[in-house]
Amino acid sequence: MGAWPLDPRGPVAAQIAFVYWILFACAVVVLAIVTGALVYSGVKFRERPGHVAKQFHGHNMLEFTWTIVPTLMVISFTVLSWQKLDYINAVDRDTGMTVKAIGQQWSWTFAYPQQDTFRLPDGSYLMAGEELNIPAGMKVKVELSAKDVIHSFWVPNLGGKKDAVPGHTTALWIQADRPGTYRGQCFEFCGDGHADMLITVVAHDQNEYATWAKTAVDDAARLRDPKTQAGREAFLTGACAGCHTVKGTTAAAKVGPELTHVASKRDIAGVLSPVNQENLTKWVRNAPSIKPGIVMPKFEGVLTDQQINDIVQWLLTLK
Repeated sequence: MGAWPLDPRGPVAAQIAFVYWILFACAVVVLAIVTGALVYSGVKFRERPGHVAKQFHGHNMLEFTWTIVPTLMVISFTVLSWQKLDYINAVDRDTGMTVKAIGQQWSWTFAYPQQDTFRLPDGSYLMAGEELNIPAGMKVKVELSAKDVIHSFWVPNLGGKKDAVPGHTTALWIQADRPGTYRGQCFEFCGDGHADMLITVVAHDQNEYATWAKTAVDDAARLRDPKTQAGREAFLTGACAGCHTVKGTTAAAKVGPELTHVASKRDIAGVLSPVNQENLTKWVRNAPSIKPGIVMPKFEGVLTDQQINDIVQWLLTLK
């Protein structure tokens, strides 16, 4: 994907790009006329041998022209922008799916519709961090909210930006013309980690979206297995979620490696193999003693043996 004015991938982005190019073209024309007039006047009326420079005061036709033409341009731009905004702001018209996006320093959590397609065995519905998956060619309404400070949702190749405000729900809509991966970010400075508050939207072919949804629900159900619930809660509410990402959960940090499929890896940090209960327990207890210089702290003495065991049991389900 290129810069969004050159590569709009959805109807909202296309409308914004259209207005952008109209304004850009008019600005270039105005710049050429003004600069040309200044250069022409400076050359033609300059003081030189045989010609004395003079002051000119008033020219009715020129004054009329540079008053009326900019006025007509501003009115035209206003009408054009109003028409496009009416289209862009029609978030509830012909909506195919509604997703909730919750901003929190410094990640996004996406809650999928309360429909059977996204229903988990425990009666809850699919939620995911870091990545939003949508069907290509479908209008998707995104309801925005924030838990702490103002954030802003922006995926430039798919549409415009909208603020997510604490205590208030806003909305915009996006649509991808074709399958692909589209990148965006929070566009409202929201603290030290603002630059890393990224957004990934993955558009699937509509015929393949149901398959993705089933896989996502199955993965989420595995993550929420009652047998490993204690470990999941300890991981997500403790320091682990502040450093690692586990897709399908609210853990979306970038400090440490992603653990979405940690149980399927060949080794742990290149030093412990295989990935089993014994080695994971050693690692969680005291990673610095196994790999000196690693950023991960020692949890022995910080977490109880039971908490460490619960976390390990949950990590072993991440295949």
